[in-house]
Amino acid sequence: MTTHPRVIWAALCLAIAACLATGFQGPQAAAVQPPSEVARLTKLADQGDAGAQFSLGVMYANGRGVAKDAAEAVKWYRLAAEQGDAKAQFILGFMYDNGDGVPKDA
Repeated sequence: MTTHPRVIWAALCLAIAACLATGFQGPQAAAVQPPSEVARLTKLADQGDAGAQFSLGVMYANGRGVAKDAAEAVKWYRLAAEQGDAKAQFILGFMYDNGDGVPKDA
């Protein structure tokens, strides 16, 4: 019995989504960001930097350098997503699909 390509594709997409939603950055990723990094990213994000907004979303989603806060993660992901950041758009959709920090809405 062979597995249908769409099933394989769906499983791959779910695995990628899980990695993105949990902020997977590889085995060398630091568990905690220094406070100066949080302040630097917040300043850039407040100035409209989509990359910094996405990074803050990851940090709040995973509690890295800040208190874990799904609603705050959604805020930063949404700002990045509105500027066209595809990763933020994907994760924000994933969060709505699961009701993580927002009301569940497929």
